[in-house]
Amino acid sequence: MHVKLANAPVSWGVDYADDPKNPLWRKVMDEIAEAGYRHTELGPYGFYPTDPAVLSTEFAKRGLAVEAGFVFQILHDPSKTEAVLENARRTVELLAAVGGRHLVTIDHISEERMATAGRRDLAGKLDAPRFDHMIGLIDQIADIALAKGVKPVIHQHAGCYIEYEDELEAVLDRLDAERVGICVDTGHMAYAGIDPVAFYERHADRVLYFHFKDIDRGVHERVLAEKVPFLAAIEQKIFCPMGSGVVDWPTLAKVLRSHGYDGAANIEQDIDPTISFDPLGDARKSLAYLKSVGF
Repeated sequence: MHVKLANAPVSWGVDYADDPKNPLWRKVMDEIAEAGYRHTELGPYGFYPTDPAVLSTEFAKRGLAVEAGFVFQILHDPSKTEAVLENARRTVELLAAVGGRHLVTIDHISEERMATAGRRDLAGKLDAPRFDHMIGLIDQIADIALAKGVKPVIHQHAGCYIEYEDELEAVLDRLDAERVGICVDTGHMAYAGIDPVAFYERHADRVLYFHFKDIDRGVHERVLAEKVPFLAAIEQKIFCPMGSGVVDWPTLAKVLRSHGYDGAANIEQDIDPTISFDPLGDARKSLAYLKSVGF
């Protein structure tokens, strides 16, 4: 088994290109390479330079190859459609130009669902018209990606409308498996009560990419019991370096080996950069741990 281990701006607290809390993009790129990675993601469109020639040169200087980019947009609100598609077009164009192979599509977090993150018993559902809209929009994003030779993958996420196993399965049932694959996010699955190893075993043929995350067991139990909203849980450091949380990494390594998985996995640690900020140290710890258990 050869899994290409990547890291990305999200581990440095970069979720949005225009967030004033963001560190300098050069520092992020430097530290990803310094931590020992040779693969990476684009981050939110506009954080890194958007001129493909400039961006390719910057990645090459640091020995980094791009595996994926993402669309993290409000997929469940029809009024946002044009903004979502414009973001997808820009992201895919840049991604394809710098050699990226996967586009990760994620419904954006919402206030109502962040309030019930990890609590299926409390979470409200999308009505049928908005669910149908979301499926259609994911298909349109897939068209944009496939036209450029980029493979779209769907990603469930805590605090959004594709969070719990039944929701993810309902989305997967409506999408053509030949067109849209899956990105398994181990940490967001664990947050939502999904066993990522068992899920992968059931869907191995469709899983084309991974986000490797881990969550702290004690923090997770407490935020569920106290009904702590998703962003507050991040502030309370629910996401931790790989190997210090709930995910069964040795078993996942064995399962990936048994299925012959030879793709990439982006190591991520969602953080609030104003509260917890040793991304370089955490990125090194995660890489060392994963190598020690067979990745």
